[in-house]
Amino acid sequence: MEKMPSRWEPVIGIVKAADAQQLHDYWQKVAAEWNELQVAGKIKSFSTPAALALSPARLQTNRQKLQTIDLTAARETLEAAIAAEGFSRETFDSAFVLLDQLKGAADPSMPLPDWRTQLPQASSWWFLVDRYFAHDPLLTTGFVTTHEPVATQEQREMLHRELPVEGVPMTLSGWSFTLTDLVPWSQRQLVLISALMALFDATLLALLYRDWRLWLIQVATLAMAVCAMIATMKLFHLPLNLLNVLAFRLVLAIGVDYGIYVLLVWQKARQLDHDVAGVVKPVILAGLTAICGFGALGIANNPTLTGLGYACAIGLFWSLVATIFFTLPAAAAAEPKSWREESLRPRVQEPENA
Repeated sequence: MEKMPSRWEPVIGIVKAADAQQLHDYWQKVAAEWNELQVAGKIKSFSTPAALALSPARLQTNRQKLQTIDLTAARETLEAAIAAEGFSRETFDSAFVLLDQLKGAADPSMPLPDWRTQLPQASSWWFLVDRYFAHDPLLTTGFVTTHEPVATQEQREMLHRELPVEGVPMTLSGWSFTLTDLVPWSQRQLVLISALMALFDATLLALLYRDWRLWLIQVATLAMAVCAMIATMKLFHLPLNLLNVLAFRLVLAIGVDYGIYVLLVWQKARQLDHDVAGVVKPVILAGLTAICGFGALGIANNPTLTGLGYACAIGLFWSLVATIFFTLPAAAAAEPKSWREESLRPRVQEPENA
């Protein structure tokens, strides 16, 4: 992979024409415009089916020109020259075949052959033809290679502004081009779905704790973890894409679990060194295990999996930190009196007098 040149998905221009002549005119205009963009350095390269989109009008003009040429006299002149110079006639068989084909093309009663029928079905060149033409021969595609992968909305807007040609109905597509367009949509969906998920979690937590102080501690913990996650991704320049936005929902789901374990144990704790420590240690181990598991995706060769792994690992790290260093102290501050009463209560009661 290190020795192979870097390649990325080209931008696809899809053109649908009403007839063959219109298809030819469209791609002639597109090829001319894209060539100017290449010369100007705005795109790296391009390829179009312009050479295969033949013009029926030009074919008819060429047929009319052939009708003005005396191909019979040309054939006789060639035969006389071969005989006069003493050449072998078999050497010039291809020239005679060409003259016969030109004579057949000049006959208006003979249909012109379709280039698709001239290529054998078993030919390996069909992979190139099928790259440009759909099952409908009037539905075609051209390909534009950019200097770098299309990864930002600014790149997409530039291509959407430069590639279309006036008078040619063109649809731009491509994997990276479409994903770039979906990033703003995914961010809006992130805000909407995360807000709905947070509202759902907050409602369940209110029913679970039945104490506004513990509920507020849990909600503040989740907010701190998500805010710290976003700040860390901004600091390390980790962009949001269509997949790693799922990490926010995962952080909310797992962060809720960590807080519930700590708060519920704190409510029912009787011995600090036994009850609280007994739940903090498993929470820390579970958090570190999850961080290592998702963080391992960061060394993958797939950029999408790498981004998802880093985002999840960062979010889970801050959830664990917020749970240990905020949730637990806040719970102790919210219920200090009940804890003292449990701690100071005599563990062995004196026997009653008989």
